Amino acid sequence: ERGFRNTIAPADIILVVTNPEVSAVRDADRIIGLVEAEEKGPAKLIINRVNPGLTKRGDMLTPEDVVELLAIELIGVIPDDENVVISTNRGQPVALDPKSKTGQAFKNIAKRLQGQTVPFMQLDDKGDFMSKVAGLFKQGGD
Repeated sequence: ERGFRNTIAPADIILVVTNPEVSAVRDADRIIGLVEAEEKGPAKLIINRVNPGLTKRGDMLTPEDVVELLAIELIGVIPDDENVVISTNRGQPVALDPKSKTGQAFKNIAKRLQGQTVPFMQLDDKGDFMSKVAGLFKQGGD
């Protein structure tokens, strides 16, 4: 805990980044408690690697669930995106890809940190393989 205190001492703002998994949210809750104990002001939340297909099936916490559990201000939701790994391996930041939802999510977080009002992106599972397959059957059956 002392190392944590030393780390956050110079911070003007605390961003808590968590994945929408029970164990990660539990860890984030502990961090939020430590931040509050140090009276560093309210932390802000970024939820990373959100997979709409998994949340829709109930296999992953939704961003709303995470916000309700942690009770801090949400500043960003980053979709799960395999292109992050690809762009990292190529040395090309995903934020520079104008078509990347993940890159746009990073840009939106930066704008919110600067005080701009930016709506949250609508994450959907239209790119999910099973959704595409279901869509094919739906089109054929009408």
